[in-house]
Parts: sequence; structure tokens; C-alpha cells
Amino acid sequence: MVTNELKYSIPENIIDEVRDRTDIVEVVSKFVSIKKVGKNFKGLCPFHSEKTPSFTVSSEKRIYHCFGCGAGGNVFKFVMEVQNISFVDAVRQFAESAGVLIPQANKGNLNDPKYQEREALKKANELATNYFQSLFKESEKGLAARDYLKGRHFDGEILDQYKIGWAIPEWRGLTNHLRKTSNLSRKTVLQSGLVIEKEEGSNIYDRFRGRVIFPIQDAHGSVIGFGGRAISESDQPKYLNSPETPLYQKSQVLFGMNLAKQAIRKEDQAILVEGYLDQMRATQYGVLNTVATCGTALTAKQAAMLRNYASSVVMVFDSDNAGRDAADKGFEVLQEKGLQVKIVFLPEGKDPDSYIHENGVEKFLEKIKTAKPYLESYIDGVITRKNGNSTSELAKMANQVVPMLRKVQNLVERNSLVEYFSSEAKIDDAAFLMELKKSFSKNQSRVEVLETKTDSVLRLERHLVQLILSDKETAQKVLHAVNPEDFSSSALRAIAITCSQKIQEDESLEIDKLIDNTDNPEAKDLLTQLGLEPLEFDSVEKSVTDCIKKFNSFHLKSKIKIYKKQRNEANIAGQTERSNEINRKIQEMYSALTH
Repeated sequence: MVTNELKYSIPENIIDEVRDRTDIVEVVSKFVSIKKVGKNFKGLCPFHSEKTPSFTVSSEKRIYHCFGCGAGGNVFKFVMEVQNISFVDAVRQFAESAGVLIPQANKGNLNDPKYQEREALKKANELATNYFQSLFKESEKGLAARDYLKGRHFDGEILDQYKIGWAIPEWRGLTNHLRKTSNLSRKTVLQSGLVIEKEEGSNIYDRFRGRVIFPIQDAHGSVIGFGGRAISESDQPKYLNSPETPLYQKSQVLFGMNLAKQAIRKEDQAILVEGYLDQMRATQYGVLNTVATCGTALTAKQAAMLRNYASSVVMVFDSDNAGRDAADKGFEVLQEKGLQVKIVFLPEGKDPDSYIHENGVEKFLEKIKTAKPYLESYIDGVITRKNGNSTSELAKMANQVVPMLRKVQNLVERNSLVEYFSSEAKIDDAAFLMELKKSFSKNQSRVEVLETKTDSVLRLERHLVQLILSDKETAQKVLHAVNPEDFSSSALRAIAITCSQKIQEDESLEIDKLIDNTDNPEAKDLLTQLGLEPLEFDSVEKSVTDCIKKFNSFHLKSKIKIYKKQRNEANIAGQTERSNEINRKIQEMYSALTH
């Protein structure tokens, strides 16, 4: 289903009508040179640099997918990405060219409290942005802010591009402005985080005072919050952000993503910095694939956002202890999302803002180009801190590296890092490998088995989803026999659950519609990939039977293993009745395996 906010703007039947009247090949061909190859059309991907065409468009299935960078979607997503517009704007654009009339939102939708709340908050942010910008540009009131940024070598176009503003050092400047120029309620103004209520609740005052204002925008360019930078040393904290609101959750936002996402997709790489000015400086000098965490620890949701646009990230952090700690934590979050991670540590006392200004963008880009894989850099740091070559020192050093190597599931990559470590540290290879095996203990063989099983199960789950998408009758057979919740891959599970819901509602399984019915970014790209890959089954009926049997067998065996552990625990605890009950369940599962 399309998100609630979008449904309030445009009825779903209208969205379907616009989709049906829009030719994805015609739309894509306005931006990409594509040629017909068999049933589909192919061309060079607009989202990343490539020499061999891997960007495929299917007129029949109304989807596109790049087999190089993984970008994929339907006609709406394509124009959202290439034109940096919202879903609603994409639908409206096509509706106009297709001659489809979009009705006004009905009263029921407009009266929905959540819709009204978000619209009111958007209005508050828009008014505040304009107010702060006008003060920044005002000759006298904004002089201090302009001088501060001029001293930081920011002026003109870049400040307009980011809608930079100024909050005057008064208690009720914005508060009075909103009261005079809008009909926003006290509740909305408080909820926006732009003002603060006194403890006794008798009065409200501005949150941002005497600060340069950085509007924080979502991926589509809507202002959802603000960051304020003090220009006086006496004002603390130095940086002050909006509190979390229904529009702004800091764990889900990367500063500059609205401007950087196209470049990130094209380069297949994001450059991650820490501050607003770092990101702005990079953009000012043409390093467009840069985003900032804004001084907060990187979150899993932010990493997932980056993974939706690229396969690799270069972290550019300070070389002090705080910067290295942030890099360690950032690596773990990014690596868990399957991203390749590299690191650049700038000279002490330098950040991307000052480094680019003082040394030039070419030297900065050279550092990005020669950035080391994060774990190699980590190993270098461990070796640098070693004190001699005694056995105890080597063991201490190895035990710092082993926990990091455990995070690497790919054994080839792990072995390569082991070789790198032993070579750079000039450790006797055999002695180090013995220590490494000892440190891994029982985990070594378990990881190998887990990796093999995981690969096998993922292939099986992928085959099942391909069968589900092949036609409705086959989908009904598969989804009647397996539980979608049992899929181990979150993306494949999301697709299976969505398809199951569609089947229960007796709806068709059209990939371009399924894309709009899942919130999982990985699932959206996977849908287009599976939709354009040829089916490799000699007999669909036999494949359905075999895949269902293997899938259910695997999950039964997994459950048996868990129950056996529970039975042993019950025996040790002397819980005979519980042990017998668990044993009956195990026998039932074994019986199911043989039928």
C-alpha cells in the first residue's frame, strides 16, 4: 500500500490509472539512450558510471533494474530519483501528461488527525525557514551571521542552496512572528520544537536564539528540522538541534542527502563526514556524494539509507580519540548492513571543512581515492601501538584484531586480512595462525557451516519468491504450503508477506504495484531484479514441489535443534514433564520430515 500521507493526497485508484496510462520506456528514454534487446530495453545506467549497458527496462512488467548497481523500481521511482521529486509530484506530473484528473482531497482525509498534524508541522517549518532566511539577509540584523560564515569562507550561492538562516538573539522573535503571520495552534508550535514552554506553562520562548540556522531536509528536500550553530563562545552548547518530532527523527536523517543522493548512486559510493559545514564545503567544491551525521553516532537506519544508494562508504573523520571511536562504531553499523567501508583520518586538528579550504579539493579527493579498507586501517593502528615483539605483546596484538575479524563472515576476505596482519606486523605466519585458531576456538568451524547453510537457504528462498512472482496459481500453491514469516532474508520475507496479503485479498501480483506496497528498500530493488531475471526451472510444477519440501525440511530441522536444546535444559533442571512434552513435539516433527 502507498503510505497514508500519500493516499491523503491522491486516491489509490487514480495512482493506478496514471500508472496504466504511462509508458515507462517512453519516460526512461527521455533521460537514457536505450535500445531494444529481446523483450526488454537496455542502456547505460543513469545512477552509476559504467561502460557496458546493464540498465534494463521492461515495458511488459513496467519496471527497470540495473544489474550493475542494483537500482530498480517502477516509473514513479525512476523520475523521483532522476528529478529529485516526491512521489506525489511524480504522479501529478504523469497525470497531467496522461490527461488524468486528480480530484481534491476529500474531507475525510483532510480531517484525519495525523495528516493534519504533519501538514501543520510542515507549515511551521516552512514559515520558520523563510523567517530565518529573511533575517540572515537583512542588512543589519543578519550582519553578525554573514560575517561569521564569510570568515568560514561561505557566501553567496551555497548559502542560498542550503537555505541558511539566522535566529536573532531575542527570546520571542520567531514566537511573535508565527503568532502574527499564521493561524498555527500553540500545540503545533510547541510540537515543532521551534519554541520551548516554561515549566509553569504560562509562556513560551524561542529555542534558537543568536544562532546560524541550518535547515535539515529529508531526502526529498522538505524541511523537517533545524540545527543551530552559536557564533559566540559564551553560548553553549555550540550546536543545538530540533528535538524529535513526527517529521524529524535524527536516527533516520543524513544532512545533505537530498542534494547528494543522485551523486551517491552514480558513484556507487558515499562520503560520510560529521558536521554541517564539512558536508557543505565538500558540496561547494563539487564533491557531491557527501552526507553528514551531524555529530551524532551513525545509526542502523542511516546505514540502511546509504545502502539503498551505494555499496561502499568512505568515512572521513578526525584523527583524535573521539574521531577514532566514532569510526569504530560507524564501521560496525555500516558493515552489518553489507556495505564496504573505507576510512580517511585527516591530520590532527583538521576536519573536511578546513582541510579542503587550506589544501584544495584535489588533495582531498586524492585521500578519498587512496582510502584504505577500514579493517586494514584498524590493523595498521594496532601495529603502530605495539611495544616490541615478545610473545605476550604479539598475543595482545592478535587478540585486538581477532574480535574485528569475527565480524567478517566471508572467509576469503577474513583470510586475506589475516595475511595482511601477519605480513605488516612481521609475525611468523604459522605462529599467528595457531593463535588465531585458538582465539576463535569453536567458532571457526561453526562460521564455515553457517555460511554454507546460509547461502543454500538464501538460494532456496530466492527460488520460492521467483515462483511466487511467476503467476498467481503458482503463488497460491507456494504460499499455502510455506509460512512467509519463516524466510530468513528480510527482503525476501517482506516480498513473500506482501504477496501473501495480495493473494488473500484475491489481487493480482504485478511487480510494479508490489514495489509501492513494501517499505523495505532492499525488497523494492530485489523485486525488479527478480522480475527481469529469466526463470531457470525446467518444470515449474516439479520445482514448486521440491522447493517447498526443502524449505519446510530446513525449518523443521532448525526447530528440532532448538527443541533438543530446550529438552536438555529441562532434563538438567529435573523438569521431567516439560522434557516429555518437548520430546513429543520433536517426534511429531521427525514424523513430518518423513512424509
